[in-house]
Amino acid sequence: MMRPLALLVLLGLALAALPPLLGPSLPPGTELRLLSQDLRTLHGAWRVEGKRLLPLSPPVPPKVGQEVQLLLVLPGERPRPFPGVADRGDVLLVQDRERVSLLKLLKEVYGLTPPERLWP
Repeated sequence: MMRPLALLVLLGLALAALPPLLGPSLPPGTELRLLSQDLRTLHGAWRVEGKRLLPLSPPVPPKVGQEVQLLLVLPGERPRPFPGVADRGDVLLVQDRERVSLLKLLKEVYGLTPPERLWP
């Protein structure tokens, strides 16, 4: 009786874990650029250096609830866009009608040490 219950708990934990939404890894030199939906305004840019996420420019905070595009640029690859919604100092990436915190994703899935907030 305990084995099926333990298996069910483990399965639930595995399903609750955040997926590697941005790809299998974010190597050093990877850049993240946050742009307005029309791609005219750069709200911020960051580069992965070791296990840290370093700002490349002073941020221009988007409005809370504003639709944005996160542009992921891995070294030697074409940029990939990810739709999102600006939150207070964070971006909620949209995946299958669910919203996933970018800061939480960077920390828990990719093992990075992002700033507490992407903008003040």
